[in-house]
Amino acid sequence: MNRIITYKVQNLLYFIGLLSLLGSCKTNQIAKAEAKADDLEVLDSLYAKKEYHIKINVAYPFTSTATTQVANALLRNTGDNINRIDVRGDGNFIKIQNDSISGYLPFFGESRTSSGTYGGTDLAIQFEEPLKDLTKKINSDKGKLELEFTANQKGNRNEKYDVSLNIYPNKNVMVNIRPVHKTVMRYDGQLTEFYEE
Repeated sequence: MNRIITYKVQNLLYFIGLLSLLGSCKTNQIAKAEAKADDLEVLDSLYAKKEYHIKINVAYPFTSTATTQVANALLRNTGDNINRIDVRGDGNFIKIQNDSISGYLPFFGESRTSSGTYGGTDLAIQFEEPLKDLTKKINSDKGKLELEFTANQKGNRNEKYDVSLNIYPNKNVMVNIRPVHKTVMRYDGQLTEFYEE
């Protein structure tokens, strides 16, 4: 008789545990759905914006054997390495405002001499021109706003850039730049309300 009661109590406890587990799973699903809806609302408001000011914090160069050897020697004792370089506070930015684009981003990589920039010129990625071809798209599956445009190097029409910006609901931004005559670069930054010169 005691065994039967113990067996029934165990089954009852197992059943209660199963119900509470299912209830917590349902609660998590509801919380995730609410968070996704909130994120989509933020992305909708970001999509509607006409101006975007992005401060660049970190640069991720495309690394080859040559750049790795040289850059790691130069970056020794700085806390950076060729795969990740902190550029916070150096004034690097991308700005989309009043149908124009401008940007100044550090470049760490290889530049082909056919670009016409060989020598003492600044190899930074710089652009300042009217905005011609901005495309915007909300990627709801990945929870981000995608912006794409092309730009020309300031002072050198031979160098062009395909720029893609991924803006997330927390206002973190991932920037990918594909140059014609330089190696690709990736940056992380932050969307800010006010642009500071």
